[in-house]
Amino acid sequence: MKPAALLSLLLASAAAAAPTRFFTLDTPQSLVGARSQGVVVRSDGGLAALPPLSALARFEEPLAQALATDGRGNFYVGTGHPARVYQVNAGGSKLLAELAADQVTSLLLAPDGTLFATTALPGSVLRLSAGKVETLASLPEGNFWDSAWFGGRVVLAAGNPGRLYALGPKGLEQLQELPDRHGRCLAVSGDKLYIGTSGKGLILAYDGSRLGVLYDSAFTEIASLAVGGDGAVYAVGVFGDPTLGQRPGEGQATVTTSTGAPSPETGRFTSEVLRVTPQGAVTTLYRFEKELASTLAWAGDVLLLGTSLEGKLLQLTQGALAELDTVDAGQITKLAPGGQALLTQGPVQLLLRQGQARGSFTSPALDAGQPSQWGSFSGSFQGPCQVSFRSGNTKEVGEAWSPWSPPVPCGNVAVNAPQGRFLQLKLELGPGPAEVTRIQVAYRQLNLAPQIAELKVYPPGEVYLKAPPPSERIVELTHPELSGIFTTLEDEKDTQTQLGKKYYRVGFQTVSWKAEDPNGDPLLFKLEIQRQGGAWWVVRENLESVQLALDTQALPDGVYRFRLTASDAPGNPEDPATASAVSSWFVVDNTPPEVRIRREGAFWVVEAEDALSPILLAQWNRDAQRWEPLAPADGLLDSPKERFRLPVQPGQYLLSVRVVDDHHNRRVVAVEEKP
Repeated sequence: MKPAALLSLLLASAAAAAPTRFFTLDTPQSLVGARSQGVVVRSDGGLAALPPLSALARFEEPLAQALATDGRGNFYVGTGHPARVYQVNAGGSKLLAELAADQVTSLLLAPDGTLFATTALPGSVLRLSAGKVETLASLPEGNFWDSAWFGGRVVLAAGNPGRLYALGPKGLEQLQELPDRHGRCLAVSGDKLYIGTSGKGLILAYDGSRLGVLYDSAFTEIASLAVGGDGAVYAVGVFGDPTLGQRPGEGQATVTTSTGAPSPETGRFTSEVLRVTPQGAVTTLYRFEKELASTLAWAGDVLLLGTSLEGKLLQLTQGALAELDTVDAGQITKLAPGGQALLTQGPVQLLLRQGQARGSFTSPALDAGQPSQWGSFSGSFQGPCQVSFRSGNTKEVGEAWSPWSPPVPCGNVAVNAPQGRFLQLKLELGPGPAEVTRIQVAYRQLNLAPQIAELKVYPPGEVYLKAPPPSERIVELTHPELSGIFTTLEDEKDTQTQLGKKYYRVGFQTVSWKAEDPNGDPLLFKLEIQRQGGAWWVVRENLESVQLALDTQALPDGVYRFRLTASDAPGNPEDPATASAVSSWFVVDNTPPEVRIRREGAFWVVEAEDALSPILLAQWNRDAQRWEPLAPADGLLDSPKERFRLPVQPGQYLLSVRVVDDHHNRRVVAVEEKP
């Protein structure tokens, strides 16, 4: 045979021995937990490289919570400590105004291009135009937190107390009292204004005349609202609210947001993402256990979330969460619509996606279930793409894993990673447009031996059936199946792990087992029996069932045990793995006890003796009357040899004694008493 033909035959045999399985990554759900730097997960499960995030401007102020853009490359940034407003574009940053407040809380560009700013401490609304700053209104108490364009005018969210205001021809006009301490954030969708509050964590809807509560969050603050491309409004709830405090060493009040508080209710999550349909229904999309999401934006068909503890940019696609970027900052405070720019603090900087698309994508750890041999990597790729692999045997990726393999061009290539249970792949996309629409990795589990968890021998005479016998609890073998000397009761196709109902059949010994295959392969069993000191005899082979009742009347009396061998040969005919286990010793006893009766004075003395088994039952009757229990002389039936005393009654009668051992063998003897 030619070497190529021999190799093909060997490969075919190996494929038959264990099925080839596949990891398929082509949905957002299959990519949950992935990490990337500039690779977006689309709603169809595809991947696309984005331009990298780079700093467009950096600022000296410690706080920055306000961001606006005109969509033509101009961004407006509001800072705190002190409160300043900057214009930023490709030409650099320009200070537009320094405001007499502690912090700029929002920036709004009206349709005519007029820039409005709101502040805290004091709470003011200002207009910036042609290099001039005009204070339009101030609050006697509380602060402005957000602003929006609704109904042809500027509307403002304020607190404490919670109020909704508008700028009108006569100045500041109160529209509504809010049922919470603060109006925290605003968003406009269609003819409705949505308000997120702080204190109770409410989502409110306002149609210009009426205010209604849509949702009462488990969290105390709705920190951000964004309008999605599907017409829905998205919200993020966190535990915390704006509070008034003091800057260390100064008498001037400042504004802070609580970010380190424990989560409400159960403590198992720290923030949540909500979706408000155009009809007003609110559903929870995602609840975080660790991340503290604080701002969000809709980008194409993906919801972007910025965190406030580690500076992560996350992507939520069809309820599946993956990491999009990690930025060099402590907190992402604002996302521009479309997600092309974001504002951070710790340090304060404005980051913008610009330049050629380029990104790195790392899959979640793919679990093969058992140590496996890796096969081929394939998929659908457009544009520059390279892939590398690493593997390990721990769920958490760490030092015990192999190093990354050298990157190779994406295509139908062999996975270059050592055998292991877990696999991770990394894609480098770009420079330039690059997309991946499907990823598939082949693997084959290493064939592991079956595991026998239990081999149990039941008390003699007990049998277990799924269906009852014709005559109540007595089982008779009408058509026994004979294999050698052994007759059995079993359903060979019954692979259930639970026994049936208990019945009794004298002379039968039931054995059951629990076994499983780590690879999930089907198992066949061989059951053997051995007399103490003797050879093994095969009872049955190629069993699929997990129990068997053996007629031991074909065996000589003695002490025996079973041996079970499990094989995964059906799934691995070329190289099956086996495992064996032996049972505890048990007694086969088909001989009735010996019973002797003699008279000693005024008593009948009964002596019963069995070679192997303890005496289970002793009874007597006179002249075929009712059976009566016969008590042993020592008060306890517990040994193969027992002695009984029965008073002699006057008259002529027939005395019968019945003795049964614990294998249900019985002996009946009788004596005649004459007057």
